[in-house]
Amino acid sequence: MDYKDEKLPPSNYAVLRWFGFDQFVPETAVTSHWVSPKVFLAIRSLLALYSTIVIWTDIGFDAYHGKFTGFFAFFTNLTFIGLHAYLITSTVHHIRYLRNKNVDSFLKQPAFLNYLYVYLYCTVITNNIVTPVVFWGILARYLGPISTMQSWLNASVHGASFFLMIFDVIFNRMKVPIRMILFVFFTVVLYMFLTFIVHASAGYWVYPFLDWKQGPITAAYYFAVAVIVVLAFFIQVLIHYVRDLIARKTARSHQNTVSDSQDMTKLETNHSNVV
Repeated sequence: MDYKDEKLPPSNYAVLRWFGFDQFVPETAVTSHWVSPKVFLAIRSLLALYSTIVIWTDIGFDAYHGKFTGFFAFFTNLTFIGLHAYLITSTVHHIRYLRNKNVDSFLKQPAFLNYLYVYLYCTVITNNIVTPVVFWGILARYLGPISTMQSWLNASVHGASFFLMIFDVIFNRMKVPIRMILFVFFTVVLYMFLTFIVHASAGYWVYPFLDWKQGPITAAYYFAVAVIVVLAFFIQVLIHYVRDLIARKTARSHQNTVSDSQDMTKLETNHSNVV
């Protein structure tokens, strides 16, 4: 499949260039190595629809049971909101790409929105590995009896969320700038500070394993989460690399198309010179 892959203009700020924000190629967000843009949109629309059902059901369930005041204190909820925001934003851009046959929806919007999109993508693909691992590895043992609705919501935000994310990763062609690990990591650090504020103001720990009264094991939990975040990010870097490698090896990559075209042009040029 052949795409134009028009890049963003270089940023005027060295720090943004260093992190790789302006390396974003908008067309890679709405096209795939494996399927046509229309099929990819159909897949992405289903993912966005499911995330919409889950997020609003979760909000409604918590509001009905008087628990909404603490909704935004939970890392799981913030992570799922990020995933939902990414899927909806991508779907809107995807529709405009197919309708207008260009990526002007990206290129003509303020640059900082594209940079935020890159940041959102990097946090979403990382944190939707972190959330299931931490929940099922550490937090699940603290769960008491729950209703059928709560079971479905738990499975959705701590399990299905991973599959929503990984399907999008497999089908898109986006890259992950390595230095974005710093933004991703410090986002989690900022969340830790939020939990301290919640504890100081409301008197409870958002997650039991954060409670300092548990002794040295708490430090181990904090360190384990930090390690999981870093590992999750680089697992995603590897997944993106393998995805693109398979695409190149199976001649599905746009880079192969461009390379083959260039090689054919050179061959034709050399042939005409000989003649």
